[in-house]
Amino acid sequence: MTHTPVTWDEARARVLDACRTPGTQDRTVRRSPVPGDVTAAPVTAPVDVPHYTSSAMDGFAVNGPGPWTLLALPVTGAHGRNVHNTGGALDIGQALPVLTGSLLPDGTTAVVRSENSRVSNTDDTDGPSLTADYPGDGRDIRPAGQEWACGETLVDAGVVLGPGHCAMLAVCGVDEIELVSPPRVACAFTGNEVIDHGVPAPGEVRDAFGVSFPALLAGRGADVVCTDRVPDDPVAVEDWLRRPDVQDADLVVMTGGSGRSGQDFARRFITRVADDVLADEVACQPAHPTLVIRRSEQLVFGVPGNPFAAHAALHSFVAPAVAVLSGRGDAEVLHGTTTGTVGPLHRDRVRLLPARVNDGELAPVPGAHSHMLSGYAVADALMVVPSDGLSPGDAVRYIGV
Repeated sequence: MTHTPVTWDEARARVLDACRTPGTQDRTVRRSPVPGDVTAAPVTAPVDVPHYTSSAMDGFAVNGPGPWTLLALPVTGAHGRNVHNTGGALDIGQALPVLTGSLLPDGTTAVVRSENSRVSNTDDTDGPSLTADYPGDGRDIRPAGQEWACGETLVDAGVVLGPGHCAMLAVCGVDEIELVSPPRVACAFTGNEVIDHGVPAPGEVRDAFGVSFPALLAGRGADVVCTDRVPDDPVAVEDWLRRPDVQDADLVVMTGGSGRSGQDFARRFITRVADDVLADEVACQPAHPTLVIRRSEQLVFGVPGNPFAAHAALHSFVAPAVAVLSGRGDAEVLHGTTTGTVGPLHRDRVRLLPARVNDGELAPVPGAHSHMLSGYAVADALMVVPSDGLSPGDAVRYIGV
């Protein structure tokens, strides 16, 4: 039987369209944010920030020009007490000691820094006094609302939160926000010949996916719910695909068994559970036997078992799906120029070649066969090379890895 593959671009487009259908992008969760989360709605300030007028320096809050009567001496030991919320009130000519971040007494017109002042008459019955040059009204005072006003937008919707965002939200008193629920991804790695430790014997190979796939998916915003080893056995493959936690996932990835031999059980059973086949094969090299189906609102990817081919399929098709479902937008195809020569291909398919990117110029690296990982290991991009090849200076499309 002749099977007509879809183009690499068409396969990506079908995956993205399936991820954008109603019902696939409306899941949100309300919880405390952590770096890597994506905001599902704008986040507004619940209070003015800062929420009180405070001192910007250690020193003395004063009312008007000096000298000043010092109403209290600086605290020498807090002993676990919060001495920043003392507050108080000042009349003209009075002063109180403050620390950086302290609530300023009512009547404060400026803060005099400790290093610019002198305390005297500490034993005088009239009380201690403070002398210093008056720094000017408003000096070293942090006004309430200086950074944000209550109700202002702190973070827009669709923002991937970094550590700085999370720190800012905490400072603003935000405990929980609406977040995009990360897409749940179930992974299975098939192959009776695959071992997960030690040096493989002839006829054995090491697992290349157990560490890299979960890391790559999580780094793009996915919640990897399982990573299972599944033998090349029809019952085992079918049972795994029908397992409740796998059926509840948004995306399913199965490596190996996507070809058309009598041992390729993944293709057989992935196709059996399909409501719609988005790509039966893809016109690309490597990763030609990639299979993509839709089961209800779930996408299932059967990717080749060869190491580079599987990673090329993940970056080409699974990563864009994660990007859309996680609220991070589309995984864009980028444009640059090549510095190397790539010969023509006798088949009508694109080649995905590992490359290094430098200021928009892409240099292909060796080690690009489907079973190799030496090129992928040092690459930061996959060049999408047309079947007629490339010459130095030619425009080329690429995706980041």
